[in-house]
Amino acid sequence: MRMNSLIAALALSAAAGGACALDIQLPPETATYKDSALPGYQLVQRNCMTCHAAQYASSQPPASPRAYWEATVKKMKKPFGAQFADEDVPAMVDYLVKTYGAERSAAMPVAAAAKPVAAVPATSGKDVKSLLAANGCMACHALDQKVVGPGFAEVAARYKGKESVAAVAAHIRQGGSGKWGPVPMPPFSQLSEADAASLARYVLSR
Repeated sequence: MRMNSLIAALALSAAAGGACALDIQLPPETATYKDSALPGYQLVQRNCMTCHAAQYASSQPPASPRAYWEATVKKMKKPFGAQFADEDVPAMVDYLVKTYGAERSAAMPVAAAAKPVAAVPATSGKDVKSLLAANGCMACHALDQKVVGPGFAEVAARYKGKESVAAVAAHIRQGGSGKWGPVPMPPFSQLSEADAASLARYVLSR
């Protein structure tokens, strides 16, 4: 009888605790990866911040060798399921080990900041679907619903008539945080102005 009473009391306590769950609002993410001219910088910005903050890299042991970072990046892809191509791994590892790990002295100079888009460039000629796929846009966005970031239809509804194609293209190339919630959008400065404008037109047309 005593055991049954104890089990019942514990069950009630657990149920009460579940009913009083707290709704915790986390502050917006502001940390970013260190700027670099290394090709892996853009790949890390694009592929890693979908799932975790930039502090993850800076919190790793600073003497970590290349093998450590390679194992870490591969672990994110499998078993954790990060959506980036196998061919991205060497450049990502190179950036991480030269920026946060044992090869920091071998890092290249800091990249220059992306310049704002002053005017709408001509269409690049590249297919928009190819641009979406090549830059992993659909890993965070869908056409009409929120995934990690807002759906394109929601972006179009907010910006159409208020933001020009050039302004939206600049948002794409420069990234940002706080506009659509706590998850930042990494910069896509590897895009040409024409390609960014093509994507901006596509988003605003939804």
